[in-house]
Amino acid sequence: MTIKRLIVITGLLFSIALHGGVPPPLHAEPATESRIKAAYLLNFARFVTWPDVAFESSVSPIVLCVLGEDSIDSALPTIQYKRVQDRPLVIQHIDTLADLPACHMLFVGEIKSPDLPQVLSALASRPILTVSSLPDFSLRGGMLTFIKAENRIRFEVNLSTTQMAGLTISSRLLKLARLVP
Repeated sequence: MTIKRLIVITGLLFSIALHGGVPPPLHAEPATESRIKAAYLLNFARFVTWPDVAFESSVSPIVLCVLGEDSIDSALPTIQYKRVQDRPLVIQHIDTLADLPACHMLFVGEIKSPDLPQVLSALASRPILTVSSLPDFSLRGGMLTFIKAENRIRFEVNLSTTQMAGLTISSRLLKLARLVP
C-alpha cells in the first residue's frame, strides 16, 4: 500500500468515525398552546406595573395564583421562579377566594359559571391582574383573555378594569393586544 492510499483511507476512516457516530440533530419540542400561554403570563408580569401597596416589601415575589382547572398547569413549572421586575415569580394553586390576598395575578381556569361573576366582583378594585382562556372573560370584567386568532394564541385587554384596579399596562404590551370596549 502506498502512502497516498494510506492517507486517503485514514482520512475516510476519520471522516466516518467523526460523522458516523453522531446522532441526528435534536429537534426542538414544538411549542404547545399551554407553553405559549405560560410564556404570555410571564410577559404579562414583565409589562404590568402594580402599585407599591400591592407588595409587602421591595423584594416580595410576584404571586401568580391559579383558580380552577386548565391545561396550562402542565406548563407553569417552566416559568416558576423566573425573575420579573427584580422579583421571583411564584405560582400557587388556590381553591377559594379567601386565598386571594396573596395574589398579584390570577389565572382563572374552568370553574362553575355562576362563580365567575362572584370572583370578578371580589377583585373589582384590587390590584390583581386577572387572566383567563374562558370565552368573553374580558367582556365580563376580566382583564386579559387568551383568544385564538388566525391559528395563533393572542389576547384581549379590558383597559377599564385594569385601570380600576390601579394597574398600568405597558404600551409595548398593548400594541400586541386587541382592546375590549
